This record gives sequence, structure tokens and C-alpha cells, in this order.
Amino acid sequence: MSKRARPAAARERAQAAPVGGLVRQARLAAGLTQAELAGAEMTKALISHIEHGRVRPSLRTLHVIAPRLGRDVHEFLDEADPQVRQKRVAADLLAAAAAASQGRWDEVELRTKAALRMDPPHGQRMTLLRLQSWAEVEGGRFEAALDLTDHLFREADPDADAFEIMQAHHARGVAYGRTGDTHLAVQELERGREIMERAEVRDPAARGRLLVALGTAYRRSNRTAKAIATYEAALALGAQSEQLRVAAESFMGVGAALYDSGELEGAIANYARALELFERLSTVTYELSTLQSLAAVTFESGDLTKARELAERCKARAIAAGVPKAVATADLTLARLAEAEGDREGALRIASGAAAALAGVDNTQRADALTIIGSVHEALGNTAEADRAYNEAIAALTKTGVGPAYAQVTTEYAEILSKRGESARAYELLKTTLVERLRTPAAPPKRRARARGK
Repeated sequence: MSKRARPAAARERAQAAPVGGLVRQARLAAGLTQAELAGAEMTKALISHIEHGRVRPSLRTLHVIAPRLGRDVHEFLDEADPQVRQKRVAADLLAAAAAASQGRWDEVELRTKAALRMDPPHGQRMTLLRLQSWAEVEGGRFEAALDLTDHLFREADPDADAFEIMQAHHARGVAYGRTGDTHLAVQELERGREIMERAEVRDPAARGRLLVALGTAYRRSNRTAKAIATYEAALALGAQSEQLRVAAESFMGVGAALYDSGELEGAIANYARALELFERLSTVTYELSTLQSLAAVTFESGDLTKARELAERCKARAIAAGVPKAVATADLTLARLAEAEGDREGALRIASGAAAALAGVDNTQRADALTIIGSVHEALGNTAEADRAYNEAIAALTKTGVGPAYAQVTTEYAEILSKRGESARAYELLKTTLVERLRTPAAPPKRRARARGK
């Protein structure tokens, strides 16, 4: 090789190396061998040379291998340039953060995955892992979320990355809570709060959301006093920092905790404050949830006229917003109202529609609809239909884990059986309920909770 040719060859190898590295990363991520990627058009040796930076692939070659890797040709051309790659990571990170603030979690997942493929610097990688873990939580992919936070914990610096570690514990706590594992939810969220306080995290929105989540975990663990104290701490933070959403969620949490303890007037007052704030924020999902809770609690307080007004308002808002689940949950209160007013046929019709709409969507709410159906059939003397509805409700709740709702439905059904004179069946049902509750551990170790950031 001539002296003039050597620098050119060196430049060629330098340009080939980044592309080759990207091809190798994409191939391994796709689970392909070099021979599988080569196919009939190329040789395994050529792929090896490309990956090791000995050969720069032609545009024609990239057009062949890119689709097999599930990638676009331009990704290999652009990402090979470090400056272009850095700009794309920054752009994807900004877009992912904006999408997360708006609840567009599919967009968050798309952007974070694209940015993570470009091997971002440590700080950006931590933020991307945190955002992607939240996208997995919000998408109901809880195992994937736990895996991502595991990666974050392994790579994070306890001091420099305290905020991301706190957020990762928050995400894990929410994931455990949504799978019914309240013990691990509390454990993760308390760990997140410890890190938040030790590292003096100042972000009021992040602090407030974590406190609201912890308050909810306490409430679901029947630790009402702790729940209310934690919600009130979040409420104070929201008021001080003008974080209306944090304040609204805190009012909603206090309302739920007061409802759990039987203080219906206090629950109604707090739900009303939450609704006022959610309407100001134009947050449809939370507004609908609060309206439904307010309608249900108002019904239980005995104000049927106000409860109907709230339930119909919730249903109309849900129809306008295109949220079918909220339409069905509003119908649950309307079905109870119809039953309370003696319109049993109307109650059956409304509850049956709600049960059908909630099938495969929300087992707890569907069980609620089936319980109404069972109660109405029992009042009409249709014992076989009542039995079928109650048994379906119990089966639906079994899928969500044996909790308070399960115990409430089985107790109600046992009382009905007892009134019929079927004491033996009632006894067996209650015994089964007790056995199931005892069989469910207080802290099921599905995955060991990680404690990081010490």
C-alpha cells in the first residue's frame, strides 16, 4: 500500500467502525446470528467484517440488512456520526419528557427506546430508563418496569442520581400497588421518600406525586391515620408550590380515606374540593374518577337526588370525552339508584350493560355490577340467577387477589344464603373466604424489593 493510500484506508476504517458497532448492537438486540442477518444475499464473513469496522457497508447493503434488524437505513447513517447521535438523543429525551407530562405513554416508550439505542451518556441514560419504566407501568407491563428499574439501580450513582433512584422506587411502588401487593408497594414508596428527604429533592411535583402514591398505599393497607397524614403533607406541598394536580389528588386521597373510615360527610367535602381542582385543570381522567367517587359516596349518604345528578353528569362527561369505562362505572351508581327506588327491571338493565362493558377491562368494577344483578334477582325471587351472578362476581374478584372487596361480596352472599335457610352453604362460603384470606400472605415476595441510594 502506498503512503498516500494509507491515510485514506485509515479514514475508511474510522468511518466504518461506528456503523459496524451499530449493526452489531441491532443484530444482538434482534436475536439474530451473523449468518441469519447475511441471508442469501451476503456472507457471514461480510457481516463480521462490517461489525468489526474492517469494511464500511454500502448503501445497498444497508438497505438489505436494515429491515431484517427492524431499523431504518437512516438510523445507521445518522447515528454513526457522534454529533448527530448526541443531538438525536437530546431531542428524543426532550420529546419523551414532554409526552410523559401529557400522559402520552406510547410516545414516551417510542422515544426512550430510540434514544437508548444510541448509547447516551450516563446522566441521560438514567433519565431515559426512568421515563421508560413509567411508560411500562402506565401500559400495565409491570414486569418490564421492574426489569428497567433493576437496570437503573445497578448503574446509578447513589449521590449523583438520587432523583432518578427516588423516581424508580416510586414507579416500582405504583407497579406493586396495581398488582395488589400493598406491602411491597409501601416498602418501595417509603424507600423513595427516604431518598427524597435525604437528598433534599426540591421538585415539588415529584415530591407531591410520591406522597400521594404513598398515602394511597397506606390506605389500601388499612393504615388510615398514616394515609390521611401523608395525603395532608402532599396537600400542604401542593398549596405551597401551586401544584394544583398534587392538591387535587391529595383531596381525593383524603376523601377516600375518610370514606373507608365511615366519615361520609368529610369524604364528600374532600371529593368536592378535588373535583373543583380537576375541572380547573381540565384533567378528564381524574375529573371522571372523582365525579364517580363523589356520586357513589353521596348515594351511600342517602342523598339520592344529588347522587343521580352527579352520576348523570359523570356519564355525560364520559360520553363526551369518549371514555367507555367511565360510562360503565357511572352506570353502577345509576343502577343502585334504580334498585333503591324500586325500579328493579331498570336496575337489571343498567347493571347488565355495565357488566358487559367492564368484562376484560376491570374485574373489580365488573364484580360490583354482578353484585347488583345478584341482589336484584334475589329480590325478584330468581335464586338461580342470583346465585349465578354472585358466583361470577366472586370469580372476577379472585382474579384480582383476595382483598376487602372479595370479603365484602362473599359476606353479602353468605347473608343471602343464610336468609334462605341454606346455612350450610353460607358456612362453607365464609370458611372458604377465611381460608383464602389466610392463604394470601401479607407481603408476597413476588420480586425482592431493592433498597438503593444508601
